[in-house]
Amino acid sequence: MKIKLLLLIIGVFFITYKIYNYNYTKKINITSINSLLKENNYNFELAKLLEKDQNIYNYNIDFSNEYMEIENLIGKINNNYNNLLQILHNSDISIISVGDIDYKTEKLSIILEELKELFSIIRKINTKEIIYISPYNIKNTLHIKELCKKYNIIFINGNSFNNKILLSKQIYLNIKTYWNKEKD
Repeated sequence: MKIKLLLLIIGVFFITYKIYNYNYTKKINITSINSLLKENNYNFELAKLLEKDQNIYNYNIDFSNEYMEIENLIGKINNNYNNLLQILHNSDISIISVGDIDYKTEKLSIILEELKELFSIIRKINTKEIIYISPYNIKNTLHIKELCKKYNIIFINGNSFNNKILLSKQIYLNIKTYWNKEKD
């Protein structure tokens, strides 16, 4: 009698576990921080693509601001503006695109130092997937590519895409690649 009861409990537990795993869907937390002007901002186009995937993504764009410079983002992270540290820590994918304004006002060497500091801070907070999209108005991205490689950050050249729809599709492909790795 005790063996039958034990087998019944194990069977119920096993069936419950199988049902839970079958119905459970892991959501990917995505945070996008960018300073792109409205005509280049990929956030809304990317959101449309993500909506087609049956709500497997949580997409946060609360920290995007077209007037944000690299040092402003560093300050927001260091000051934990609106709980940004926790949000970045919990993000499975962080998409960063800042520097457009900086390239109009600062030398490349200063921008590279600021990016190095930014990447270092973000990498300490988050060990998962980070995507950096280079500013549209920079011609030579070699130094930025090398910096991204050093911090294990995916580099997307913003100049390679002539509109936000194509850029959104490229980011979406990176997200799908991450999703497929996580499922395995």
